[in-house]
This record gives sequence, structure tokens and C-alpha cells, in this order.
Amino acid sequence: MIPAFIGALLLAAMTVVLFALSFVEVLTLHGLHVLTLVSTMTVASVGVGKWNELWTWVAGGRKAVTWDLHDVAVFSGVVGGAVITYALSISLGLGPVVAAGFVGIMATLTLRRYDVPIYCGAFVGMACSSLLHGYEHLLLASGVAGAVFLLAKPVFNGFGGKLGTIAFIGCISAALLTGRPFGSAPVPGWDVGVYLLAYSVLGAVLTYVLNVRFGHSPVLSSGLIGLAGGLILPVVYPAIGGTLAIMVICASFAGMSSRARVPNELYVAVAGVLCALVFMYSSPHLGGAGGKLGTIAFGSVIATAGLYRLTTRPWRRLRRPLTLKSVLLSQGRKS
Repeated sequence: MIPAFIGALLLAAMTVVLFALSFVEVLTLHGLHVLTLVSTMTVASVGVGKWNELWTWVAGGRKAVTWDLHDVAVFSGVVGGAVITYALSISLGLGPVVAAGFVGIMATLTLRRYDVPIYCGAFVGMACSSLLHGYEHLLLASGVAGAVFLLAKPVFNGFGGKLGTIAFIGCISAALLTGRPFGSAPVPGWDVGVYLLAYSVLGAVLTYVLNVRFGHSPVLSSGLIGLAGGLILPVVYPAIGGTLAIMVICASFAGMSSRARVPNELYVAVAGVLCALVFMYSSPHLGGAGGKLGTIAFGSVIATAGLYRLTTRPWRRLRRPLTLKSVLLSQGRKS
């Protein structure tokens, strides 16, 4: 159980750090503003959601993580996905969005059993060459990501963005170990922000529909939406299309969530809004790291799932009919 708990803590810590940095950016730019309130609630929801998931897993007495030969192939899938995506993105110049979308689609069509670890590796391969400078740095990052993938197998399943958060841990670790600098970009203005919000919601909802309503693989659903965004948006919007494409594939990771975690399109749209806001206000921090987009989606989905539990469970309890059995059980608990 300890290895899985370590993996869960790594995922939780990385997400909280990124969301906290975004919150500080909102506070710095806007002071006591409505966005600050939204950011505070989001960061708090992420923290509570992470704790709730960890506590549920530990209290449930889950079995320890075991590894076998299949996991060697899983680890290789993470590394292989990273190398192929990096080659397509950097060496062939396709860019990270098109490269990752293409790798996700091909992984589902050709290696369905391993499409999840391959897509996780693809997020590592989305890193900028200035951060992962060459294939030796890429192998280091993907190796760390592969190890975390195996550690975190039993936890946070069904939350879109988990794979990206694993990749983010690998890229951050490699950058710190090799001394490579992170990128930084200014927070987009709201002239661009309104487009980011619109396409984030669209990307999340469309992916969720393909994933949940039509029953396609989450990897295929995200890959299709990401690839479409990467090919179409730069043509439609020459000035900002590249940024919008990045936003779309980021939101598509939120749409990879299972129905058990996010019940319908309305809540997925809420996750899309959170993705756009965190995407904007995390721009100055940890830029160029593969998996940052997935981490944004991961935290947004967890915050949304927490909102769903908060808004539905109390009302469900109130609607339960009062019976003699329930009263006796209640009195027994109190005594």
C-alpha cells in the first residue's frame, strides 16, 4: 500500500502547487476581486478533493500494488510514447498538440491494451526542447513518469488529467535534476481569454460526449479532439490559433473523466471553465513542462467532482424518507 500512497501524494502535491501558483497570480493581478474568490474556492476544492480521495483509498483497506511482466510493457509504453511524440513535435516540427493527438489516436488503433501508458508518455513528449534538451533528458523524464505511473495505478482513477499529472512530475523532476530553466509567459488578456473559455468548454464537452455518450476510448476521444484543434484552429485564427489549440487539448483531458467522477456535460463544462482560468493564470509558472496541461485538467476535474458531491449529497440525505429503522440506527450511533 505504501508505494501507491507515495504515488497519490505526488499527484496531489503537484496539482496543489500549480493551482496555488495560479491563485497567487490572480491575487497579485486583481486583488480582492471576484476571480480571487473563485480561485480560493477552486484551490480549497482541490485540496479537499485530494484529501477525500486519499482517505477513501486508505480507509478502504486497498491491497498493496504488485508488479509483473505486464508492467514492464506499461513502463516501456510510457517511454515509447514520449520518444515518438517528442520526435514528431520537435524533430519533425508538427508541434506538441498535433503530435500528441496523433500518437493517442494511433495508440488506440494499434496497441489498444497499452494506449493509456503511451498517451501518458505523449504528454512528456509535449515538453519544449528548451526544458528537455535532447533525448537523454527526455528519457530521464519519461523514466520518472513511468515509475510514477506504476506507483499510482490504484489511485485517482477516472479523473481526467491523471496521466498528464504523472507526466508533469517526470518533466519537473528532469528539469530540476538537469538544471534546465522553466519558461514563462504573460497572463493573456480577456480579449483572448473569452476565446480560451469558449474553446475550453467546447473541447471538454466534446471529448466527454465521445468518451461517455458514444463509448469510445478516453484516449481516442481526447486524441481526436486535440488533433482537430491542432489542425483547424491555427488556420481559422492565425494570430491566436496555436494558443487556442493548446487550450482545446488541455480541456480534452478533463473530458477523459469517467461518468462516475463527472456525471454529465454540465459539470464537464464547469471543469472546462476552471481549466481555462487556471491555464491563463498559470502562464507565468513552470512553462514548457510536458503534462502541465493535464495537471490543470486534473485539478479542475477534482474541484468539479467536489462541487458535485457538495451540491447533491446533502439534498439526497434530506430527501430520504424517515423510518423507524433509520431513527433507531441513528440513536444507536449517537449512544
